[in-house]
This record gives sequence, C-alpha cells and structure tokens, in this order.
Amino acid sequence: MQLAFWNFPPTECLQVAADSLGIDSERLDASRCKDLLYQNQVDLALLPITVALNASDELDIIPGGAVSSWRYPFAQIHIHSDLYQAKTLQSSPDQVLEEFMARVILKEHYGRDVKIVTRQSADVQLLLEDSVQFDLDSNDTLDIGQEWFELSQYPMVWGVYCCLNGNGTDAMTDLLNQLTHEAEVTAHGWEASLSMPTNNFFRESLRLRLDDVAIAGITAIRDFMYYYGLTEELPAFSIFTPENRQQQPWWGQDLESDHL
Repeated sequence: MQLAFWNFPPTECLQVAADSLGIDSERLDASRCKDLLYQNQVDLALLPITVALNASDELDIIPGGAVSSWRYPFAQIHIHSDLYQAKTLQSSPDQVLEEFMARVILKEHYGRDVKIVTRQSADVQLLLEDSVQFDLDSNDTLDIGQEWFELSQYPMVWGVYCCLNGNGTDAMTDLLNQLTHEAEVTAHGWEASLSMPTNNFFRESLRLRLDDVAIAGITAIRDFMYYYGLTEELPAFSIFTPENRQQQPWWGQDLESDHL
C-alpha cells in the first residue's frame, strides 16, 4: 500500500513513523498528493482539510488518523500596525488553508474583514514555516492554531487521510492505526532535551487521531468554509466505516484532554 504525505511540518514525525514501520510513503506538495491519488498512483493521501472538503464528493476520509493541534508555531499572523484597525492581509496564492484560517480569525475574533494583498505591504502578514519568528514580542504575533482553538474550542484540523470514493478498505484503517500509534510515540519523544517552540509542538500540541474532537473540529471548519465562500454548499464529508467494525485499539479511541 502506498501513501503520499502532504509535506508540511507535522509530517516530519509521520515520515519517521512510516519509515520505522516499512510503509511505502513519500512527502510531496498538496496538489501533487491529490494528483497521485486521482491517478491511482497511491492508495492513500494526507491532504489539507480544505482540499479534502472541497472534493468531498470524490474522496472518502479514512479513520485511524488525522493531523490536528492546539497550537501551531509554523503559521503566524504578524501584526505591523494596530490590529483593531487592520484592513489588509499580506499572503501568497499557495497559502490557501492558512490564509482562509487567518481571515476567519481576524473577522470572527477581532472584527476585521481584511483585503488580501500579495506584493504590497499590509497591516498584518501571514508567516509560514521558515518565515515564522520566535523572537517577536507576543503582542506582535498571533499563533493561528491557538487562535482557532480560542475561537472554536476545537483543535485546528490541518490534514486528513483520504482515498478515492468507494476505495476504502479495512486494511487502510489498520495501516493508519499502526502509523498513528508509532507517530505518537515518535512525537512524544521528540528531541526531549530541547525547549524550542517547534520541538515543544510535537510533544505537547500535536494530535494524530481522528477522534470525536477532531471530527467536531472538521465540522466547524466546514461550516466556516461555506460561510466564507470556499464552497457553494455545506459539503457532506464521508468517513469510511470498516465492514467488520470491531473495538478500536487504544490509539484509535477518543482521548480526554485538559483543553476540553
């Protein structure tokens, strides 16, 4: 079975886990993952939640794993002027998911309906991955993951595992259960001697289960996608149900969280 990972920061521990388990996988940009899935070149793909929901008529979400978080140091809104007077957000065309979340947060949390600009300077700016800054005053930076949690009371769901509609199998669910278990072990021990925000993220904020909390988060994101015009109607996303459904192993069950 072949698996394509959307190549974004949390995938690092997923790839370590996949290699440990001998899973045939590769890390690619989101559009390439989707293309390979549609071409039947891979069986499963980890896709951004916006991509998965926009193609809900063609894709099924496979249980056993997902990528969500309470915080997310790899996507920030950097404030250049008075946040409560902000009118423009600087972003780029390839930042679709993060730009959407930034728009929601700025509108729903801070009352700012911003215009998106790409090249000119702006009141607030979207920073991703290598561009994020950890030495800024906290008053100048918003963590998109934390802001979403404070707004919705759910973790931010970044990615879900998908297959083509009707192609789901019990074996896919079993594979993802194994991968999730191994990836959680990897994440909990992530460079434990270091205290950088990125390292703390893997140990403290990253969630890798498609549990009831994650599903509620997906539903909230879906609703905002409709309200903000990313979809013409509310997508009825489909989660594959194994034919011989049995009691999930402990790593497939819901977890109590002190965030709830």
